[in-house]
Amino acid sequence: MNKIEVFLQNLNPREKFLFISFICLCALFLAFKIHDRFLEDIFQKTLVEHNYLALNEAKIENSHLKEIETKLTKQIKTEEEKLKYYKEKLHLFFYDKDFFNKKINNLSKNLTINEIKFSQENKNFIHYNYVFLSLNGNFKDLLNFIQNLENLP
Repeated sequence: MNKIEVFLQNLNPREKFLFISFICLCALFLAFKIHDRFLEDIFQKTLVEHNYLALNEAKIENSHLKEIETKLTKQIKTEEEKLKYYKEKLHLFFYDKDFFNKKINNLSKNLTINEIKFSQENKNFIHYNYVFLSLNGNFKDLLNFIQNLENLP
């Protein structure tokens, strides 16, 4: 303590003022630094304690939502498979003249087509579609054509 008093006595008033202001600035800086860390620790402790319950609830809800998601994805897959199956079954009843005309022309490679007629008939709310063909060619080619025509998708 004696050394500090001797040091301060040898300084003029302006130097004393600068020295004291420097010490005050350092003290203020340290106070804010300690204050920030102190408040940060307090808030972290309270936030961690407060958020611990919320975090557990969020984890439980997250796991529950994941279970629901897996159930829904499985349900969506089964529904898509059903839809695909029904579309395939509906495709059998779908009538498209151009599709059948192209298929018939592709199947009749070695045959001559004289006439193709498409007609429709409605009986008891059921639509019947008819295709009338007139072909010329070898019996073997005609037989292959009829077999391939029966196996059209």
